Amino acid sequence: MSTAVSGAGAGLGAGSGAAGTTSTAGSVGSVGEAAGERGTMSTGDGTVDTGALLEAGAVLLPGAHRGEDADDLTARAYTHPVLEGRAVVRLVPGTLGDAEDLALDFLGLRRESVRDGLGQVRRETLGFPAWALVNDPDNGHHALALVKDVERLARMAKTRAGAAKDGFEELGERLGRSVPHFLPTYYEEAGRAFLRHENTTYGAALFGKAREAERVHSLDVDEQRQRAVFLEFAFAGALTVKALKDHVRDLTQRLAPQAAWEQYRRLVVERCGAGMPPYAALPQDARKLIRAADLDRVEEECRLLADLLASPAVVRAPGTFWTAYRPTLLVLAAQEPAVRKRLLEIMPTGYGHDNGSEGDWLELLAETGAEQLLTDPAPDAAVDAGDWLSRWSTHLKGGWRGVRRSPMTYDLVERMAARLRAEGRPVDLFRGRGWRSWADLDLIDVCLASGVAVVDPAPRTDGHGIGLDDWFGGPDTGRGDLAAVAADARFRPLLKEAIGGNSHRSVGSRKTIAVAEHPVLRPLLAEWLTEQADAFTAAAGLPGARAALQRLRRFRSVAADVAPGAVARVRAHDLSGNLGRTLRAGIVDELGWPALEEAMELLGPVPEQRHGDGLTVQEAWPALIVAHRDKAVVAGPDGILLEHDLRIPGKPDHWRQPAFRFTGGELLVTWWHEGKQRAYWSSRPADIFHLGGESATQWRAHTLDASLPLPDGGRSTGARPLHAGDTALPKEHRVSGDGVNHWRLRTTSTTSTWIEYDPATGATGRASLPPLLAGAVRDGGRLRHADCQVLPLQAGLENSPLGTDGAVLGRWVRGDGARDGAEERLTAGERKSVEEG
Repeated sequence: MSTAVSGAGAGLGAGSGAAGTTSTAGSVGSVGEAAGERGTMSTGDGTVDTGALLEAGAVLLPGAHRGEDADDLTARAYTHPVLEGRAVVRLVPGTLGDAEDLALDFLGLRRESVRDGLGQVRRETLGFPAWALVNDPDNGHHALALVKDVERLARMAKTRAGAAKDGFEELGERLGRSVPHFLPTYYEEAGRAFLRHENTTYGAALFGKAREAERVHSLDVDEQRQRAVFLEFAFAGALTVKALKDHVRDLTQRLAPQAAWEQYRRLVVERCGAGMPPYAALPQDARKLIRAADLDRVEEECRLLADLLASPAVVRAPGTFWTAYRPTLLVLAAQEPAVRKRLLEIMPTGYGHDNGSEGDWLELLAETGAEQLLTDPAPDAAVDAGDWLSRWSTHLKGGWRGVRRSPMTYDLVERMAARLRAEGRPVDLFRGRGWRSWADLDLIDVCLASGVAVVDPAPRTDGHGIGLDDWFGGPDTGRGDLAAVAADARFRPLLKEAIGGNSHRSVGSRKTIAVAEHPVLRPLLAEWLTEQADAFTAAAGLPGARAALQRLRRFRSVAADVAPGAVARVRAHDLSGNLGRTLRAGIVDELGWPALEEAMELLGPVPEQRHGDGLTVQEAWPALIVAHRDKAVVAGPDGILLEHDLRIPGKPDHWRQPAFRFTGGELLVTWWHEGKQRAYWSSRPADIFHLGGESATQWRAHTLDASLPLPDGGRSTGARPLHAGDTALPKEHRVSGDGVNHWRLRTTSTTSTWIEYDPATGATGRASLPPLLAGAVRDGGRLRHADCQVLPLQAGLENSPLGTDGAVLGRWVRGDGARDGAEERLTAGERKSVEEG
């Protein structure tokens, strides 16, 4: 007999993995027991978690995993009269076996044999119509009759969500008139159709209708199955607080009080263990169930908290959770010393990031005795006080406010000073990415004044992580004098640089005057003004002199009082030599791009800049895209490549301009509407689609970093290429290429590196430098990679005034001299050094 083998799942609506798959090691109680049953297995690369393999879809050897989240894999053979001696073999989890038999029987396939013990797969809960076929096979035809309609509505859920929801509800009404006990699994399956497209609103609504059907029709509930479904929708973000509170009410009505409490406790612990933070009303709901069960509240809350604290998700618990359980935490910390160490591991993001919001947590650490683990002068191998302070300083920089002043933290650091000095390791106050790596100046000042070593700020492309904007902002309480920062040889030049780079742009602003009047900052301002005057008088051409003068201009109202000598030298300087050199070298206004000028004529009058209606300029190297609200034109090196009248329907988001990408001779037009990114290609303007992948922002329009055209018509931005007709944008990086090899810039908060990549797939390789950049490396200097770029020569650019060796165009910028101070000299060029001036 010949056989045809197919995989598990015959479209029976199997639900998510069993609840046991959500357990995390380290918690206690039922979750801890489940976690302890997870096994490991050895491979050629070491030991791996069998639970993780199951989650990834692996088939394990029989007995390899001992947890409840594993199911036996069976092979089920089916025959049919028309198959003439051949058999269809289905690989099906044992739990779904009966449902598989009934479903295929509906199609005329009869089961002939079953072979158990082939392996282990992830356990799946029964969905719709599988649950109906297993639990009520006599009425299973009602469920099977809806399968095609359910599949049709599931396809509609992506593009016509409202109509699909109405269709599901209409089918539910029909089903409820004949077999109401099928409704819970039916509505859950309908909700999953929306969750697959990240529509949590409709998914939550249909989940609520499933629970409503259980109440209205007084249906029997499989507690284990329902818990698994609750967790499934919770992980998808479709479990509302109302649903949880209704669940508490339902538990009290259908279960004995103690059983209701245990069922609820297990649900919230597994929910948290799988990555969902405790919800705000959890303490109130838990106490209601504990009181109904006539149990000792403190004892039960300690048991619950012991489980929840072991979960990584508890760090996102709302502030009300910690407030409600504060007395219980004091009891638990006294009973279990490990709780104090666990509290030091937690950075409570749920408290919010308003000024002073961290005070409640610091008070909790003090009351539970956790603070003593940080202030005890004797070092403890189990508690790294310096690491805690580094993590806490990063936590304080969370939220849109950035760095915020924390007087209670400064007081704690003074109490920790002896311990930090004893540990002997510098404290890193510059952790974070981007602007979040900027440090709290007052915290640095307190550390330095207390004799605590601070990690050197690494050189960055956007400064050294010190700024005065946040220091000037916020309440005055806790603001120090910065004397210790100014006295430190490492931080003094950085503080001086921060004074000049501060964002007090307007002449005579409050911040400018405050700097001039500050006893510590005033001498630094005088030094900075003198250095800028030196740069002004030493500038070789007008651009350098203008740049220095622009920097000085912000301090015009106080400069004469703070540094009168510097102001006098600026006034007396003769600029005739600068003018002569600039004119001899040539000015940008002498250059022209006829195709771009033609493009601007085709574009017509540009509307006044208002809510995204003004001129948009975006790169499509070697071309340039110019557009406004009605038209877009692509200008190439020698002529117009494309002219397109925009056909954006409706009213796009007026805060964001439309964005464009040009590849394969077509223009991708993107815009935002009702919070979603929409797009079309210029060759098919009526075919509008939701744009996936990365957001097509205007940031590249401001930097104008060049992307690379590929021989097959695609365009590379450092990841997979973009081709005409694509419906998702790839990630965008700064890229370089020499016509043969390709590189993209990898940037962290402290450094930038060029790495090779494959433009066809986006796969990355080793770190290296394009030959042009490698030739610029010098001892004692460092390339500023973020300012360098190499591009292959394209047709029409052979006579570029920027210079070429016939193969590539490009630039490099190198910093020579001091690495961390303000005396670094920038050198830029192509093949020979040209001092910036």
